[in-house]
Amino acid sequence: LKPLTRTWLIVSVGFAMTVLFGMARWTRLLPNLPFWFILLPSWLSHVGLFWCHITSAKALSSFIAEANESRQRPDSRDHLDRTEYLPLLQRSLKFGLKTGLISFGIFIFEILIYCRLARNRLSLSICFLPIWIMVFGGIVDGIICRTQHFMRLICWVLVFVAMILLCLKVDYGHDAIRWRMIVSPIVTVLSIASATLIYIVYGHQVGYYRLTESQLTAGNLYSLAALISIVLVVVIGEVIPLSRPVEIETRVFVVLMAPLVVVLVGMGAWVVSRDEFGRLLLYGGQAQVHPRKLRWEAKGWTTVQGRGVTNIPMFGEVSFRPLEQKPTSSLEMCACCTCYPYEEDEEEMVQYIDDVGNHPYLAPVASNPAPSLSYMQWQGAAQAV
Repeated sequence: LKPLTRTWLIVSVGFAMTVLFGMARWTRLLPNLPFWFILLPSWLSHVGLFWCHITSAKALSSFIAEANESRQRPDSRDHLDRTEYLPLLQRSLKFGLKTGLISFGIFIFEILIYCRLARNRLSLSICFLPIWIMVFGGIVDGIICRTQHFMRLICWVLVFVAMILLCLKVDYGHDAIRWRMIVSPIVTVLSIASATLIYIVYGHQVGYYRLTESQLTAGNLYSLAALISIVLVVVIGEVIPLSRPVEIETRVFVVLMAPLVVVLVGMGAWVVSRDEFGRLLLYGGQAQVHPRKLRWEAKGWTTVQGRGVTNIPMFGEVSFRPLEQKPTSSLEMCACCTCYPYEEDEEEMVQYIDDVGNHPYLAPVASNPAPSLSYMQWQGAAQAV
């Protein structure tokens, strides 16, 4: 799996070069660049990603062969048995299959875009066919499977709306749809991403999230990329279309900032992938188990969220723990209590003890219970005899 950790480096470099050349042609700084030259770095990054998949598959097959051979030896003390490296195999195959499908879809999208730009034969709706499938799959997964957060589902819907507006504007020539209407959903998605990053990074500062050093570095890089993206999208929305004259400073700013966003996101994801790879080797791909506490209430038993691990996109597995009740300032206490879970205070624990005392099976029993009346009568009858 180690060759796949270079995926983000290869993809970020290739796509950053493509974005740089594309923005240079779009802003007319280099208007004579051919389209195949603009898309060539991204195509080469797909080839490099495919080579990483082949190398990773060879390394994984050799690892399984060595594990099986060492386990069959009579004097082997190898701790890698079937139940331990099976989760490692499953997560490796899942990561490789997911990145392979996404890379293939984006590659088809690039080919369709090239056919449209170079020969002007396809409509934008047809070019968006792989992206339609990805976005629609994300929406269906969020509604039916419910494996995503609600805000992530909203982001998928906003992207879907922006794509529909763009196709109506370009393919069907609806002049009532302005470019600001198309850019607005994208700005909303970037704003949600920025707020989420602030929530995660600030949660680490107050002690709710326990980010590793690599995850914290990636969070800072993502935050900077999100901020630059919002400014960049707003600037692009103001200069579209380029029929009117635009200052050279604005064009240079757009050309330089667009690939910088790609590089920042790619570097952050590469740092996280290295951290996930080390954790994968340390725990053998097995998920950490943190049992929840139980509390008796009037309606019955209920679970109380304690420490645990959650999977956050672009961050991997993140540990969290509810905040402790400490005397702090009113502003900080308000932010912590309203945005992050916290442990129960003493009053809630007293109420919990009272509820347990009223439970029919969990009522406290004295260490030396008094003998019952039937027992005393039996003892008196025995003495009389």
